[in-house]
Amino acid sequence: MGDASFKTLCADDQRLGLQGTGIFVRALRPGGKFGATDIAHLCRQSLLDWLRSRGDNRTAEDVVGILLGHGPLHSREGGA
Repeated sequence: MGDASFKTLCADDQRLGLQGTGIFVRALRPGGKFGATDIAHLCRQSLLDWLRSRGDNRTAEDVVGILLGHGPLHSREGGA
């Protein structure tokens, strides 16, 4: 059974032409099909939902690190 708090992420057709980040998530795309979607192409609310999906700021911090060329700021094992 899926997580009841899960929200469907949606791409914004106005953002699909923007340069991507290389960070992909599964999102509902224009035309009603799900597919790999760069986070730069998500609608504002879906981006916020995704960043908050883990309940802490580690995901957001890692994304900022990647966007600024540092790579993820946290190791997968939990250390900084």
